[in-house]
Amino acid sequence: MLHFLVLGAALFGLFSIVGKKDAEAPAKIVISESRVANLADRFARIWRRPPTGQELQGLVEDYIREEVFYREGRVAGLDRDDVIIRRRVRQKMEFLGEDTASAEATEEQLAAYLASNPERFRTEGRFTFQHVFLSATRRVGTLDVDAKQIGDALAGTAATADAAAMGDPFLLGEEFRSLPQSEVARTFGEGFAQKLSGLELGTWRGPIPSSFGVHFVFIHERAKGGIPSITSIREAVQREWQNERRVEAEQKLYRTLRDRYQIVVEMPPKTATSESGR
Repeated sequence: MLHFLVLGAALFGLFSIVGKKDAEAPAKIVISESRVANLADRFARIWRRPPTGQELQGLVEDYIREEVFYREGRVAGLDRDDVIIRRRVRQKMEFLGEDTASAEATEEQLAAYLASNPERFRTEGRFTFQHVFLSATRRVGTLDVDAKQIGDALAGTAATADAAAMGDPFLLGEEFRSLPQSEVARTFGEGFAQKLSGLELGTWRGPIPSSFGVHFVFIHERAKGGIPSITSIREAVQREWQNERRVEAEQKLYRTLRDRYQIVVEMPPKTATSESGR
C-alpha cells in the first residue's frame, strides 16, 4: 500500500507539472546543423558508413525524444537524487578544470620540476649476474660442508656456463640480466640485494644466504641508480608535470565554486551506542 501511495504521489506531481507546462507557451528545442552533423558522424564512426536519410531522421527523432525527457525530468527534479547523474555532472565540471592544465611545459619548467621532485624519477641499481645455488632443503646437514667445498672450487675462477652444474637447480634460472635491485630483493630477500651492492665485480663471491639456501654469485655488471638527465626522461617528467597542473587546476576551480555557497552540514544526533562506546 505504501508503494502505491508513493507511486501515486509521484505520478500526480509529474502530471501536474506536465499540465502546467501545457498551459504555458511551449519551450523551443533547436536541433542545429552542427548537432545533426555530430549525430551523423557518431553513426559513421560506429558503423563505418554514413547514415541513410531515414537513419539520420531516426537519429534526430531519438535525440529530440532524449532532450524532451531530459528537460521534463529536470523540471520534475528527477535528477536531484540520482547518484549516476550527479557523478557524470561532477566529472564534466572536473574536466573543465583539466582543460586549463593541458598546455605544454617549457624546458625550463620541466627542468625545475625534475629538480624539485628528484625521487619521483630516480632509477634504481641493476645487476647482471649468475649464481650457483645450494638448496637448504636438499642439503640438510651437509649445507655448510658443501658450501665450503664449492667455494674452494670456485675461488679464483672466471664465470663459466658449467659452474651452475656444481649446485642445485634453481626455479628462476642461473643467470639474471639487468635485474632491478627491488626485483632482486623480492626474489632473494632484502639482505641478499644489499650484499650484491657491495660485491666486487668479475669474481665469485659467497656463500650469500637467502630464504632458499645459499648462493655463490658472479656479478658481470652493476649499474648504479640515480637521477637521469631531463633529455632521457622528458616524456615522463612532462606527464607528471601536466598531471600536477591538472590536480591544481581542479582544486582551484572547486575552491572558487565552493566559495559561492554557504555550506551547512546537519549531522545526525549521536546514538546511544556511540555515546556508550566512549
